[in-house]
Amino acid sequence: MAVKNRPGSAKDSLARQEADLRRGAPGGKRFIGGTAAQSQRARRAQRETVERMAEIDSAEHRAREIGVPVSAILAELVQDSLRLARTLLYAPFRIAQALRRPREA
Repeated sequence: MAVKNRPGSAKDSLARQEADLRRGAPGGKRFIGGTAAQSQRARRAQRETVERMAEIDSAEHRAREIGVPVSAILAELVQDSLRLARTLLYAPFRIAQALRRPREA
């Protein structure tokens, strides 16, 4: 039994034409009436959004993997910063004190 070749709907034809336009458009146009610059900006914004989401997801995954709450990590960071500041503050005094001591031979 032979199958009749029936044309598709008008919507399908238009969709096919639009897809062909997007594939063959110069400069990466995505939509009819859009400019290539608009498409490039949209793709750049989409990439930046995805990168931000990946960074956030990675940080959350690391925090869950470690099993330590973020607040504890931040508290440790503050403590380490204070220790470093104290060390840098007292370093010149310790150097001066070491230079004043008589050398033992």
